[in-house]
Amino acid sequence: MNAIMRVKDLELEEQLALLPSHWFPGRKWTMRLGAGGMNNTTRFVDVDGTTYVLRLYETHRDIDKIIFEHRILLALNKRKHQLPYRIPAPIELPDGGTVVQLAADREGKLAALFTFTDGTNPAWLDTDQVEQFGAAVGQLSSVLADIAVDLKPVYPPYYEIENIHPRCTPDAIREFCIHPTEIFSPQREELLYIFDRFSALYQSIPALRKLPHQLVHGDINGSNMLVDEKGQIASVLDFEFVTRDLRVMELAVCLSDFIDPTLPIEQLQLNCRAFYQGYRKFVQLKEAELAVLPLLIELRRLDVFIHFLGRYADGVDPQGVLIDIIQNAYEKTKWLQNHCHELVAAL
Repeated sequence: MNAIMRVKDLELEEQLALLPSHWFPGRKWTMRLGAGGMNNTTRFVDVDGTTYVLRLYETHRDIDKIIFEHRILLALNKRKHQLPYRIPAPIELPDGGTVVQLAADREGKLAALFTFTDGTNPAWLDTDQVEQFGAAVGQLSSVLADIAVDLKPVYPPYYEIENIHPRCTPDAIREFCIHPTEIFSPQREELLYIFDRFSALYQSIPALRKLPHQLVHGDINGSNMLVDEKGQIASVLDFEFVTRDLRVMELAVCLSDFIDPTLPIEQLQLNCRAFYQGYRKFVQLKEAELAVLPLLIELRRLDVFIHFLGRYADGVDPQGVLIDIIQNAYEKTKWLQNHCHELVAAL
């Protein structure tokens, strides 16, 4: 098995090494490894002193999803004067497209090339930085609200939880949580609790549909942002999951990452309040939107669980990754059940 995997990895690297020729025919380039996300394979391509980011999409083979993402990125770059940081732009191929298929058949992985911004992932060390983070998200949300393209988003809203992953139907999720296989039996208690919250959220969908909707990034966190050497936000990255969703979902996704049950409730309140102070400078939410924040933060945690359950079913991640995700989802949703009113009061 290991020998087969090494051969496949070698074949992949050989195919990756040929990809830049699609964008730069007849030119010389160099390719190097660099930090990347969990969902995709990333390489950096240097051509005549300019660096680009090569992304190989690992989670799907749906070109329509990528084309929609690229259209939004191009629209955002036309409005870059409205944002104090950079947004990656897809690089056009000689034929005008922006996507290359790794293999000739329809099962081949899809790749794209983007502009590069130098920087590091932020560490939100104090409330001033957290407020800057909130302002950056609010600015992006404000601009996304005014963008319209002549394509329909492929990804469903977060609250359509039955559509998160093709393998993770409501029945499949129920079976996994209520009757876990032997290797996940130590997580039985956590899975039962997660499914209980999953069921409660499903009952809330009709009310969520009535709240304001717009385009949202859907996955803004520290790993999808860069800061410069002065600590200022330099770029927001990874728009792979951009779609039309609840406007307040963008806020819920970000606040979800602040929920750390090991920290004192007072510290969490300070962080959430600081983030919201920055965010609200650019986006004014209705009371009904703020009221569902705890529910939507839970939804974010359950979405992550279902997303990684699908990755496990697809053979992308090993058992240990999913176990960590189960524990994280359990701890954060349970914390929210105990402290949701304090969280809303902090805002």
